Amino acid sequence: MKRLKYLLIAGVSLLLASCENFLDRQPESSLSGETFWTSEQDLKTWNAGMYDGLQSTLRTNWFYWGELRSGVYAERGTAYDRNLLYNGLSSQSGSSSWSDLYKTIYRANAAIKHIPNSPIGSSVSAPYLGQAYAMRTLMYFYAIRVWGGVPKITEPMEDVSSQERYYGRTSVEELKAFILGDIEKALEYIGASTDMSSASKYYLNRGAIMALRVDVLMWYKEYDKALIAANDLLTNYKYSLEPASTYSSMFLNPSSSKEMIFNLFWNYEEDSNGFGYAQEIASGSNTIRYHPTKAYYKELVSRKREDTRVTMIMDTFAISYFITPDEMIDESYEKAMNGDYGNAANFQIKCPKFTEYGATANSGRPGYSYVANGSCSTHMPIYRIADILLLKAEALVLGTNKDYQGAIDIVNQIRKRASWATSATLADYPTEKDLIKLIIDERTIELWAEGKHWFDLVRNDMVKEYLDPYLQNEDLGDQRIPEGFVIGAEKGANQIGGYGRILWPLNQDVFRKNPSMSGQQNKPYEE
Repeated sequence: MKRLKYLLIAGVSLLLASCENFLDRQPESSLSGETFWTSEQDLKTWNAGMYDGLQSTLRTNWFYWGELRSGVYAERGTAYDRNLLYNGLSSQSGSSSWSDLYKTIYRANAAIKHIPNSPIGSSVSAPYLGQAYAMRTLMYFYAIRVWGGVPKITEPMEDVSSQERYYGRTSVEELKAFILGDIEKALEYIGASTDMSSASKYYLNRGAIMALRVDVLMWYKEYDKALIAANDLLTNYKYSLEPASTYSSMFLNPSSSKEMIFNLFWNYEEDSNGFGYAQEIASGSNTIRYHPTKAYYKELVSRKREDTRVTMIMDTFAISYFITPDEMIDESYEKAMNGDYGNAANFQIKCPKFTEYGATANSGRPGYSYVANGSCSTHMPIYRIADILLLKAEALVLGTNKDYQGAIDIVNQIRKRASWATSATLADYPTEKDLIKLIIDERTIELWAEGKHWFDLVRNDMVKEYLDPYLQNEDLGDQRIPEGFVIGAEKGANQIGGYGRILWPLNQDVFRKNPSMSGQQNKPYEE
């Protein structure tokens, strides 16, 4: 963490001057080896720029792309986005823009193009080149999951404002070989390693790239290959689950955790504006925008004295100041929301997962020290071992050589670590669909607020399964409720939660800037 902190302080100021010049104003030829790429400090500076791009891309999008639409959140406060929450997306939605994502790709492309021709020895430059291939992979992997087919661009852009001009869409299937090929190149350049448990959590090292490979293979339903990759990562890199006694600490200090693989580092003093975590679900300055639905509140309350993860999802300290522990039952949710306990606005189910605990945090009382929206520093996990274990469980269910009991054992391993004594038994999950739902539900609790749940539903073709009941149960007032959440159908496209809205729309700016994209909007959206 300190290495990255000092790198960003030393490098980002130069990066912002040089990257803005190189990418936004000067012609691409300004990136020649004669003017840059001549020292390791140049590589460090450019590398910092790629991670700066990752920060900008995921600052709030980790939540909007991967979590918010997945049926586990309800509106809270006054600043929520009902259209976003209930899947009423449009081409004007802010997070429909891929601008920051492509800026990061352009920076990776520049490194991939120029590092091999630099005078720096390969023993020094290879790890930077490996990270560039991995970053490009990670960005394209987000892109295909959010928008489907996207322009495949492998060159630095002369002018970022032109973005993907003159490039049409490449299909998700066509991008498969490209993405997997970049992963192999990243692994080749990054070099071999046998112990990644103590390596930096803030760089795309070999462990992070292996985790990315597992995730990509699962997305493309290459279950047998994903299982091989997962077993390699779990067996040969010396990662391990964090013990229950220190479970909460790994989210605040991932560098000391053998479970954490790759984290996005955000320090508000250096990166400004705060990470989106606070304003969405853990604000210390305003009413949060979203909190768990009544159904999930009920589920969490039922586990509150058994499952150590509950207090990482739902701040029972704060709620117990408003509702006594004996009253903390599912009925209390509705009473609180109706104002039966006084001011309903006081009832906020904040998520303290990335928040420091303090003995006098709340007017002298013990609890979590929530910070203002603009002061939020977060070490957001992108990959950790619990994630990979549960992906392995999916592969054991869906792959060629079925091992249903092995999948159950993984779920119970995750539960046991959380001190939750309720074990899953194979007899209770007689079909593959039942088993996959079990794994998804376990991932929902284990990976809450880590930007995974929506992708879990889409990957397993269970959006309709989970979202139909959610949209029917939520009170949307005079906004129409869809009859069903059907992939690909256009009927009812203008409703909240309309049919076919699995992918995000392409932002309207794409069509203004890129004539090659005309007529290529995702259905059922309008350009």
